[in-house]
Amino acid sequence: MRTWRIWVGWLVIVSSGLAADVRAAGPYLDGVFRGRIAYSADGNHNDPDDWAASPMVLAILAECRLREKLVHFHYNNILPQTDLRWEKVHAQSVLEAAELWGYDRGRFFDCRQELERAVRDLAAAIDASTAQDPLYLIIAGPVEVPLRALQQAAPARREHVFCISHSRWNDGYARNYTFTFTKRAVIELGVAWVQIQDQNRLLSTSPYGQPARPEQWAPWHWLRQSDDPKLQFLWQRMEVSTRPDPSDAGMAYFLATGDEMADPEKLRLLLAEHRRPLPLAARAVIRLEAENFRDLEGFEVEESAERQVSHRLAIRRQPQRPAATATTRLREPYMADSAVYDLIVRYAQTAGATEQAAGDWELSIDDPRAGRQVHRWSRRGATGGWADQTLPGVTVSQGATLQLRTTAAGARCDYVELVQRKQP
Repeated sequence: MRTWRIWVGWLVIVSSGLAADVRAAGPYLDGVFRGRIAYSADGNHNDPDDWAASPMVLAILAECRLREKLVHFHYNNILPQTDLRWEKVHAQSVLEAAELWGYDRGRFFDCRQELERAVRDLAAAIDASTAQDPLYLIIAGPVEVPLRALQQAAPARREHVFCISHSRWNDGYARNYTFTFTKRAVIELGVAWVQIQDQNRLLSTSPYGQPARPEQWAPWHWLRQSDDPKLQFLWQRMEVSTRPDPSDAGMAYFLATGDEMADPEKLRLLLAEHRRPLPLAARAVIRLEAENFRDLEGFEVEESAERQVSHRLAIRRQPQRPAATATTRLREPYMADSAVYDLIVRYAQTAGATEQAAGDWELSIDDPRAGRQVHRWSRRGATGGWADQTLPGVTVSQGATLQLRTTAAGARCDYVELVQRKQP
């Protein structure tokens, strides 16, 4: 199985002996989707992109034969602020799409109207989760409502929940918006946090904050030109939102196919041509974002203005701590049960560190199949910029525990990527 880029910061892979969990990585087993799906969206404030994305999600899941796998869908989940007109417009987008694609309306909840019911229903879906029947929770809005449900659910069930996100905004990090919680509050409860590439890059064909120009609608004209009233409805919801941006729908496409690179043409083939792609056996590259590691000791999450920093988030060693560690257990959809990878650690440390002050790095991998592997390196001299440390030919399996330890001054980590080696 192949792997896409694993985005994390300093790892240790610690063995857990969880053979059942390794085989349960999925989400497909023998061609059958194993698990259930929940969806969490906003759409009632800040950005009307969900007015187009939410119905697109329902279309994707239905076309990929996953309609019955959707057990919970809540929307309008921005709690501190709202816009009454936006609430109604988004509710129309969601509920009309549910009707068109034949979903059970009892699984849909408006958080501005029935917040407690939404939380209880999602908590019940979490409580029903097992290694053989996990819950894939797509995060398309702030994390507060999912967090409330996770807190209400049985702690032992949380490890069978996979939260999928692509947006630092939804993760609770935004320059001009105040969130009550960030994704760290969710990650620390023990869920598997799966961060994929930002879906705006290929699915949003016009910039945020201004109505789209005529040429920016062109990639989506196939919706407008279709004879299918359901596809015409998707076009109309884009028009209502004033620009073509169903970017959150890329997470549903990823869950259904393993492909992080959804674009308008791939959605056309799926929805208009009914050409359902064969799900990946495994991603060739998996990126683990450093800030998504389960346990950060001596590290803190750092927001960055640097464009080269993935999702503009990294982790930084706290200056008062002599050393720092970041530890997580590896649980990724569409990952090989066990394969050989080149691991790439993207890291930085204080500029101009001396030979004595530069410090050392250690990446440990405790793997349920390959045993314990330890990799150490140092970076001396002028060390201000970002660098890649490549660890070639490392065997990594699902269920491994990853930990990175460093004593380097001003140590920072952006991510770790697992790049699967091609079979000869």
